[in-house]
Parts: sequence; structure tokens; C-alpha cells
Amino acid sequence: MTMREAACACGDFRLTLEGEPILVSACCCTRCQRRTGSFFGVTVYFRPEQLVRREGAASTFHRPGSTTFQFCPRCGSSLLWELDDDEPIIGVAGGAFADPTLPGPHRMTHTGTGHPFVTSPRGIPVYEGPPPE
Repeated sequence: MTMREAACACGDFRLTLEGEPILVSACCCTRCQRRTGSFFGVTVYFRPEQLVRREGAASTFHRPGSTTFQFCPRCGSSLLWELDDDEPIIGVAGGAFADPTLPGPHRMTHTGTGHPFVTSPRGIPVYEGPPPE
């Protein structure tokens, strides 16, 4: 079984996940832009039971009606999040894997709020969609 490791910038907050992600999504919404400090965010989704090890302390930030983010209290890297949803799913920051074998995005969302120079990988579904409130 494939084991994938994700870590914050300083390495204090680490996750080990088993198996392949259920979805990899690139998002151009302004919330993801602000969360990542980049032009889009990439979330790698897993089932909670795929999280087999967690190391280090985390601080949380809850965006009401949306998501609870967990980030490293030392370096501030956003690493793990849970949606305020009935579906049991967790999101992990794509760049935190620092692994070129990680699958690329299966879709690109909220492109209507994306920067015009950001293009989606060829052959994946693109959803302009309304930006989150």
C-alpha cells in the first residue's frame, strides 16, 4: 500500500496517509488564494481512515459554515482541513507532500475568480462556478 507523507514548512506538523487520494482539486477562488498566498490552492482529499499517523501540534482556524483548518503554530503552514459537511473527508495541502509522484489535479474549480494567466492542465474538467461567499 502506498504511504504518503505531508509536512509543514518547518517539519513540526506531519501527516502520514495510506493509499491514493480520492480526489485532487485545484481551486482558484479568492479564499484559496488568500489561504495559500498563491494564485490557486491544490487540495488532496482522503477519507479520514487513510490518516494513519499525525505528529506535532496544530492550531485551528474555523471558517463558519465552511471549513476547519489546522496549521502549524510555529511556521503557520496550513496543512489539514475538514469540511463542515456530512461527508467524511479530509483535505491536505497539495504542496505539503513535496512529492512528484502525487497525482495531478482531477479538476480545476472557481476559475471565474482566477488570474487570467493561470491555466488548467489539459484534459481535466474546469468549473467556473460562483465564488464562495
